[in-house]
Amino acid sequence: MTAPTMHLTKDTIYHILSHRTKEWDFKTLSSLPHPYTLKSCEQACAFLAQCIAKRQKILIVGDYDVDGVIASVVMMKFFKMIHYDRVEYVIPNRFNDGYGITPEIIKRHKSDVIITVDNGITAYEAAEYCLAHRIPLIITDHHLPKEQLPQAQFIINPQQPGCTFAQKEICGAMVAWYVCAGLRIALGKNNNLAPLLELVMLATIADMMPLTQINKCIVLYGLKSFQHSPFPPINKLKTQLKTRYPTATDISFSLTPLLNAAGRMGEGRIASEFLLLDSKQCDDIEQELEQGLQALLSLNLERKNTAKDVLESAHNAALIYDKAVIARGDTWHEGVLGIVAAQMAQHYKRPAFVLANNKHELKGSARSWDNADLMHILNGAQEILGEFGGHSKAAGLSMDNTAFHKFCIYLQNLSHLPTCEDTIDSAKLGRIQACDIDEDLFLLLQKFEPYGQANPRPILEALLTIHSVRKIKQIHQKFSFFETPLEGLCFFCDKNLAKGDRVYVNFVLQMDSFNNKPIMILQSLMKLESTIEYAI
Repeated sequence: MTAPTMHLTKDTIYHILSHRTKEWDFKTLSSLPHPYTLKSCEQACAFLAQCIAKRQKILIVGDYDVDGVIASVVMMKFFKMIHYDRVEYVIPNRFNDGYGITPEIIKRHKSDVIITVDNGITAYEAAEYCLAHRIPLIITDHHLPKEQLPQAQFIINPQQPGCTFAQKEICGAMVAWYVCAGLRIALGKNNNLAPLLELVMLATIADMMPLTQINKCIVLYGLKSFQHSPFPPINKLKTQLKTRYPTATDISFSLTPLLNAAGRMGEGRIASEFLLLDSKQCDDIEQELEQGLQALLSLNLERKNTAKDVLESAHNAALIYDKAVIARGDTWHEGVLGIVAAQMAQHYKRPAFVLANNKHELKGSARSWDNADLMHILNGAQEILGEFGGHSKAAGLSMDNTAFHKFCIYLQNLSHLPTCEDTIDSAKLGRIQACDIDEDLFLLLQKFEPYGQANPRPILEALLTIHSVRKIKQIHQKFSFFETPLEGLCFFCDKNLAKGDRVYVNFVLQMDSFNNKPIMILQSLMKLESTIEYAI
């Protein structure tokens, strides 16, 4: 561990973080861009307003992950707001239906007009079916399109060519919310859609969107309104949090996995039906909420156990290259491959690809590491791959079994990793004087929340003297220090440290959920000998 030569102060930290966020224009909801700045949104909403006037039946086709589930819920809640009941939604089963809208889903659910949310940008077959059967198809999505777009009546996607929307990387639920906002204008309604952004906040965090610009504004609003949510299901979910003041990190660790587990295990509609529970429709809302939460908790436990088994097997099967890691298995549960890929990427510190046999092909998930752009990597192998799609941080892919060896050679020969256009600022800020580690520093860092993708939580370094050491559950250690009133917690720490030891630490600050005081989470610590100490 190398110590920096220059000390940070609170003023320099404020300057660094202010510079990081200075061009993020959207500070309030009123500053958000107009819905019609999304390409085709105005025309699609005018068309939908005509459909509603004619009392036509609308089908919403979502996706089984958190983003797709919440996008569907946002749409359904909006139609309930405007008292339109000629609408239904479908959450595909990942095992029976596969990903996104398909001709089979359209055949099973007769409708006059179809809206996709969080999917559809590569739904060529479904678009051709709709065209042949004269069913208007409106695709709303946020995934990267390929060179050719589906033949839909309207496509609303900030990533599509010619769209000048202020931020490209927003989640599918955000696109769905914007379509609802545009439709409200087209219908001449005045319903307040701001409360729905609380749901969009969950999807933004779950789908690993960069917490900058519009996304940061939405997450800040969502976290604030989270304290007094108007939605009973959200208040029920909040019982799973360990803090009264949740951050984006708390949401991503404690809540979004619960909602995601349903889709991963093939029961995505359990999550959507839970989120749609309404006290005005349920005679015993508390009982319904408790049953829904227990179902999600049960699915999440099943997901954890399954992911643990697959991860162990994937480590054993891993092929580790300089720029990527890949693993495949014959009996792996398809629903947990994304989780396993994320853990593999974290462990090997490079993009990870995890594939399972699905009938006569391999299907799986990829997760990025650092600032590597997955879609650029996959586009470079499009002649080898079957279907693939996603965004820079997460993607799904398939290939013929016989193509696996070719794809491995492609990954092995990667000389460099393409990176996203928006460079992520380094999380490590540098060394701070021990006397500056206090509650005021925590409050300063709080001003730049939410931390997450593209706005990493600052990591600081300091030289400290241990005052006391306490073991927690025999595997963690909690420290107090002479120089600062804040305690430090180091998880899975087996170091033999005692009072008076000098240590050099990397840490982040967060609120301790037990006593509601700031605490240092020690990511690393090194005991210093006198010779090293003088060098620092």
